[in-house]
Amino acid sequence: ASLGLVTVDNLIDTLTAHPWELLYLSAVTTALANWIQAKAQRNVTAERASVIYAMDPVWGAIWSNLLLGETLTGFGVIGAGLITIAAATNAFLDLGAKGGDDKEESSSADNKA
Repeated sequence: ASLGLVTVDNLIDTLTAHPWELLYLSAVTTALANWIQAKAQRNVTAERASVIYAMDPVWGAIWSNLLLGETLTGFGVIGAGLITIAAATNAFLDLGAKGGDDKEESSSADNKA
């Protein structure tokens, strides 16, 4: 009976048995995805980026359903719906204060003068 513990022998066996899969997971799905994210994030506001990142679990659920046939429970559907509503609300309604950055810049400029 295995307890699912990770041992050095298990790790070495996995590394030698699946080198291409591990290379793909580390290079493409992690390093490349983070590099693309960092490049693209330069072109959007912090608020917009937070909305995009908040939708990540929803997109994951959609793709896992389309590609793997996985299904969500009722709570999963409710959660995905709440995340989508929050993201849509943030995208269509600007609930933040306007001009807040300008006030900070002008006050810091006044302090330097």
